[in-house]
Amino acid sequence: MADHHFVPGFPVMAWPMLEWVLDTHYAHLFHAVAHEERALLVVEGAEAALTPLIETLERDFPGVRVFSLPSVGDAHTRRHIELGLKGEPAQVAAFEAMQAGLRRRGAEIAVL
Repeated sequence: MADHHFVPGFPVMAWPMLEWVLDTHYAHLFHAVAHEERALLVVEGAEAALTPLIETLERDFPGVRVFSLPSVGDAHTRRHIELGLKGEPAQVAAFEAMQAGLRRRGAEIAVL
């Protein structure tokens, strides 16, 4: 209705509906700018301890945004943080800087 789209609150129902809306009405907006995303897992890490590294990366690589998705884990998965960055493809050097910063901090890293 007037470029507003309403979907149910249940993700299993909403996702296919949102996909259809995006593909049908907004496909022309996809991939307008080159973009790359890379991530890894920091196993048993504390998100607060990563804040200085995140701030440094975003300061040193202005075209990059860092994301952090903590998980408490479960019976089969250890507690971890998915730590990654996204931005212009030319800025992927920030990923190597992020890995180096994590190694200096003694973080346990797992590749996705």
